[in-house]
Amino acid sequence: MFFIYLSLYCFQGLFSGAIGVWVYFHGFFLNTFTVVVLILEIYLRNKQIQGIKYSLILRVILWTLYLILLGYQQVYQTSVNFELFLYFFKHIRLLSTDIIGFLYQWKLSQWIVLFIGFYWILNKNRKKIFISLSVVILFFLSFISENEELDVSKYLPVSLSQAKRVKSVLESIHDKPNIVFVLLEGVSRKHLSTQTSKYINFSLLEGAHFWIPMPHTSKSLFTWMTGQSQLNLSRLNIDKSILESSFPVLLHRDHNYQTIMIYTQSIYFEGMESFFPKIFQSVWDKTTLEKEYGSLYSSFSWGMDDRVILSAQKRMIQKTNSPIFVLVGLSQTHSPYFISKNRSESEWKSPSFRYKVALQEEVKVIDSIISYWKEHSSRETVVILSADHGESFGEEGAHAHNYSLYNQETDVPFLLYFVKSGEIYRPKKGSSVDFKTTILGLLDEDKDQVHLDQSKNFFSADYKLNLFSKTWNSEIQKSWITLDKKYIYHSDRDQLLEMDLDDRNRKQVTDVRLKDKLVNQIISGIH
Repeated sequence: MFFIYLSLYCFQGLFSGAIGVWVYFHGFFLNTFTVVVLILEIYLRNKQIQGIKYSLILRVILWTLYLILLGYQQVYQTSVNFELFLYFFKHIRLLSTDIIGFLYQWKLSQWIVLFIGFYWILNKNRKKIFISLSVVILFFLSFISENEELDVSKYLPVSLSQAKRVKSVLESIHDKPNIVFVLLEGVSRKHLSTQTSKYINFSLLEGAHFWIPMPHTSKSLFTWMTGQSQLNLSRLNIDKSILESSFPVLLHRDHNYQTIMIYTQSIYFEGMESFFPKIFQSVWDKTTLEKEYGSLYSSFSWGMDDRVILSAQKRMIQKTNSPIFVLVGLSQTHSPYFISKNRSESEWKSPSFRYKVALQEEVKVIDSIISYWKEHSSRETVVILSADHGESFGEEGAHAHNYSLYNQETDVPFLLYFVKSGEIYRPKKGSSVDFKTTILGLLDEDKDQVHLDQSKNFFSADYKLNLFSKTWNSEIQKSWITLDKKYIYHSDRDQLLEMDLDDRNRKQVTDVRLKDKLVNQIISGIH
């Protein structure tokens, strides 16, 4: 087993063809963990020879942990560090539910290696049983696709009447309407574009782009509310000035909005509990919703059945003469992709199938939110629809989110739907960094104020997109989107790619001077 461990260590990233990739994946954590594993393997092997029974169990556990570590790096295409390792154990109750989805992404070769290790550890006393069991499991796994992507090719035709209502330029928002900001969880623009609802045909999102700077929930929500990305930090850095200049606080202070947050996930995660209750007047998250409606709506590790939103709205939102801002955060499309009880036959399908069913249910939730405001408010209501990030299903070798800056994880839907008039506004390009500036500018009647910079207003013809992006808690990818070009720097292989905004027409930047200039620009933009 000693040499099997050593071989796996050496082969990790070796077949990429780039020495930089091998060096990247062999970070300090993997090197340290490998040394510890090799020492323990020698020690436990000697104990097993001496007849000490517990050594056999510990060797199996050690082998499994090592394969999980290497598998994580292969599936999510990132290097595990001590911070990520500690993060897992700190949030093990939540993350343990994602293990099935993680193992589903393993390739057949990874399973073969796992069982080869089991065979070598157990061959003396369980040889025949393990050979038979391995054959049965591997036979079953051979029918599972190794590279699965969602089918996003079936776009729905846009009706002529709705197409006429779609506009990309908006000069102002009059009379202080209610604002309901619905944030989907892990839904890219291309995935939502395949859906249609009672009110909106989401294929209208085709041809537009809207990016978030980091595909990670807490960081993305922070950016939406503050206009700051803090790309060089994996956690929220909050001070008094950030709180006082946040979007909900300015809405309340300058425009007399009541501010409410309804979030079907928990805010007691990654420091969000120190942020949202300080910028919203009322906050109901999963913890509160379970106490109030736990007997009516099911929960899962990361959230709840999002139909609970309608009940919470009726309870929290009282009649008032003031306009209301509600941030609605959904959760069902977070892995393992929750499906309501009446669709329980879908629970055992593939992750991508569950995701599609969960997304269909979310569209119905969006319809119910729009219907509620249509029926219960005499004031115009603007429903803003977007997402915290997208989700990968094998594209570019990525899975879930956090570690890819290609559009499936960073290009999210964005539109404004005016409930009473039925008008839809969808910017051609934009980013969550400019969300606060844009919406506050549209609400402000004084167009001469300094902060109303039209180059930062994505509903203006003068908008200039300039966005830096980075993978969460990892240096593997960095990106810069400017005007009509997108650059992605792969740190592991020291490769800079230039492409259009659709991630197409890619070409590698080979000119050394130009590459160094662009990479330095990206790094300085992040820091």
